[in-house]
Amino acid sequence: MITLQELKAAFSGYRYFYGSAPIGTKLPYLVARGSGSDNFAADSKVYSEKFGIELDYYSLKKSETEEAAIEEILNSLGLFWNKIESYDDDQTFYLSTYTFWR
Repeated sequence: MITLQELKAAFSGYRYFYGSAPIGTKLPYLVARGSGSDNFAADSKVYSEKFGIELDYYSLKKSETEEAAIEEILNSLGLFWNKIESYDDDQTFYLSTYTFWR
């Protein structure tokens, strides 16, 4: 299981924020945030905790090279991840969201 500090350290070469980026932050950057839990119960108690993380990559243009670099870091951490991509027409940026459990 990876900690949020370890995740931040793994992406030390990127602008990285937890929760949200300050207004006016220049693209590209990463934002990590919690996406809820999926705990396992036994004897009416939490037996095993599972906490979801979403890692958003905001960029002005699509870059398979940058996305591959991010994915390689996630793979090197031993994380099983999924990705969703979108484009925001109003603010003209690309968003790649990586989801995984820690």
